[in-house]
Amino acid sequence: MKKSKFTKRIISAVLTISTAFTAISATTITASAFDTSYISEDGMKLGYSIINGYSKLSAKNGLTSYKKSAIYTGLEVSNPYVITLVGIFYITNGVDFDKAMNDNDYTINIISKLDGFLTSMGVTNEKAKNFRSELQNSDAKILTAFDTAGLYIIEANEDYCKSLINNENVDFVLSDGCIPKSMKDLNYDGKSDENDAIYIQEYLAKSLSYSDHDEMEYLKFACDINGDKELNILDVTELQSKKAG
Repeated sequence: MKKSKFTKRIISAVLTISTAFTAISATTITASAFDTSYISEDGMKLGYSIINGYSKLSAKNGLTSYKKSAIYTGLEVSNPYVITLVGIFYITNGVDFDKAMNDNDYTINIISKLDGFLTSMGVTNEKAKNFRSELQNSDAKILTAFDTAGLYIIEANEDYCKSLINNENVDFVLSDGCIPKSMKDLNYDGKSDENDAIYIQEYLAKSLSYSDHDEMEYLKFACDINGDKELNILDVTELQSKKAG
């Protein structure tokens, strides 16, 4: 049976994210929230927080549906052995990231191989193990499970899926099957354009903030339109210039 578009998009997105802590740059993958500065333990944790922040805020604004979700319960990114193994796997298997974003069968095959490789090398994923137990005691339907790589695609009611955003065993939750095309969407209309500029101005004026840590990390990330890690009026003019252009 042909894999669903949902499965194709979500697995491709998580594959891209999971490689960010290897020696391979993920900057060419436009769906990714990361660049090379995220290739570190702290960088990965920040990346997870940004994605979770987007998930929380977009859900509050009615942009997303969580009836189907991918749950990422990643391996311990501070473990040098694990990091080395993942890097070796992607290099020796010649993973084609562009193809992974468009070819479902290829992507599923790569993740399956990675899962098997890590398992054969004695790697265990305690977070995933704990989370799998939770899933089995819930009403969620598990559509796909990679217990060592730490990816689960489930079908469940929205309240349950949303609750997983704050689960201690979960790094991030992706709704609707993928990281959105724009991870810098401050008004949650599905795109990044001049209509988002007002929100950057409000942030710079300190009139826009969130009490939730993940939401705040997303806000800071989304306001950095030009990606220079500095939040200032240049980010506003960058958005406004898109309209002028």
